[in-house]
Amino acid sequence: MNWDWQAESEPPPPCGVLGLGAAARRLWQRTQVADKAGTVWRIAAHADLLLIAGEADTLPWCEGALYVAPRTEAAELWLPTTQRPTAPLDLLLRAVQRRHGARSYLLLREPAQLVALDRLQPATPDSFAAIAARWN
Repeated sequence: MNWDWQAESEPPPPCGVLGLGAAARRLWQRTQVADKAGTVWRIAAHADLLLIAGEADTLPWCEGALYVAPRTEAAELWLPTTQRPTAPLDLLLRAVQRRHGARSYLLLREPAQLVALDRLQPATPDSFAAIAARWN
């Protein structure tokens, strides 16, 4: 399947915020000073990525971070809110799931990545500490 990326004509409200590289560390630091009273976040991380999913109005802002969200036509495929593939999203999701398994994914343009969203865990002080320990 050949496709490219284009600007999103009607950006959806964000369901997550994503930091990559140095922005992941800045986002993690921002979460440590954010007022989290009453917020319900789910998080996932690897060596170069931090994803925080939650209600749009609870998501922290961070320089260099991307907001992400699913689209109506492919609810299990999350994308940056400002971009979308030129391919029909439902067909792209089916192709991804056929190759990688039937679950939800975050698809990124730069750097090209596919992140399985079943790795999202409840955000707790222990989960944030575990991320910090892995990054140190």
